Amino acid sequence: MKTEKQLWAIVKKAKWKLDHDDERIKAEWSKLDEDTFKQLEKFINEKAFILSREYEGAWLGKDGKGGFDVSDDGWMDLTADVVGRGKTFYNGITAEKLRTMADENDYKECFLYCLH
Repeated sequence: MKTEKQLWAIVKKAKWKLDHDDERIKAEWSKLDEDTFKQLEKFINEKAFILSREYEGAWLGKDGKGGFDVSDDGWMDLTADVVGRGKTFYNGITAEKLRTMADENDYKECFLYCLH
């Protein structure tokens, strides 16, 4: 069983922000043993879900500041991209940073494709 630290290390090693190449990352992750891959898949999905749930109000504009200009799919891509950028970026994310990423289209479709 991998620790959270080890799973974040796998995400970091993927270097998603470098080129957003889900095919490259898929090829790397296909070399993981089945248990590790399943743990990684669950970990990434859970982290993206936590962000989605935590910042959904801001995305939809329920925080009084106006929503983010992203579709449902775009929201999924945005939250997944945050996970793909690694632990430090993930832990430092705020509603304002997400809003800026959405406004500047500073995210790519879709880190979750690396798991398919």
